[in-house]
Amino acid sequence: MKPSRINPKPGNQFWKHFGPTLLVLGVTVAFTLLVLATNQWNPLAFVRLGTRYSQGDPHGTIGYDGQFVYHIALNPLNAAPYLDLPAYRYQRILYPLTVGLVSLSQPALIPWVLIGLNILALAAGTYIIGLLLARQRLSRWYAVTVGLFAGQLVSLRLALNEPFSLTLAIAALYAFETERPRWGACFLALSVLSKETALAFVGGYLFYFLLKKQWRLLTETGLISLGPFVLLQIVLWFAFGQIGLRSGGHGATAFSFIPFGGLLAFGLNEPETLIIVLLMLGPLVIIPTAALIVVLVRYFWRKQFTPVAIILVLHVIMIITLPFSTYADLPGVLRLSSGLVVATVAFAAVARSRKILNYSALWNASLVYLRFFG
Repeated sequence: MKPSRINPKPGNQFWKHFGPTLLVLGVTVAFTLLVLATNQWNPLAFVRLGTRYSQGDPHGTIGYDGQFVYHIALNPLNAAPYLDLPAYRYQRILYPLTVGLVSLSQPALIPWVLIGLNILALAAGTYIIGLLLARQRLSRWYAVTVGLFAGQLVSLRLALNEPFSLTLAIAALYAFETERPRWGACFLALSVLSKETALAFVGGYLFYFLLKKQWRLLTETGLISLGPFVLLQIVLWFAFGQIGLRSGGHGATAFSFIPFGGLLAFGLNEPETLIIVLLMLGPLVIIPTAALIVVLVRYFWRKQFTPVAIILVLHVIMIITLPFSTYADLPGVLRLSSGLVVATVAFAAVARSRKILNYSALWNASLVYLRFFG
């Protein structure tokens, strides 16, 4: 008589499937409540309005990038006077437009929806990348790294586009891995319209299809994923006399052609500052990026090519060429590193590398950086 198979308890299965998502949801809600409690429950504390742009005072406070998302959500057609570089900010149109639609354009609701959508995006991104991990018979708990990386929570804290854009990119990754390329291309298009840095995800797939001479997929994915963004750039050119693509907002410096040149620029006049920055960003960005370069060289040496590997390469290039103005802004480095974290976990999932996933889990220690953004 064969022993009966023991069915796992429903509660265990629920926690296995939804535990990582619920953990991320719980931490982000708790973090949000803490920030609200220390700011008189004012949701505009997440926006960080500066009087230089909100009131037109040239000598006023600068604020932070979330204020531009807020102004576009508040008045999509007439926000230009409240933006530092209108074309640059308007190219990230999807997140503020979604906020405006969900809030029914009610000014009092907009800051709350800015917060709520980012919380939902972080939870959804965690869940979807958990599906990608489970598809490769890997633990979904590795997905927590994506949802709780400090760059993601800093983006939540400052009402930025990254969680929204990266979740759409993760949805695209899952769609392509499950052989639904048109859905993947659509998600890529939405991700790029949320933030232009998602072009790294688009580039990974287009370059892979080019290498494999998959002309139909190359053409179809290119047209769907880049078409809306190109049209938007044309509209911006006619509206503002320039396209949106550039290295950053007001005061941004150029990309560095020397690896980590933007970071090393600290040492030109302030070597003490360079040491402090290296101590802060070394474990978070520099060491992981260097390690990933070694991993990728070995991967390609064995003639293993996957779209996600190319996506990771493009994110590594993005990190090592970041301009000085980004490295001088800790939130900027953290939020841009979020794409690297997503690409690393996705690459490790597709490559079925528990070793890389275990090392990537060390990024969860980045939560200590949140003490600077209360």
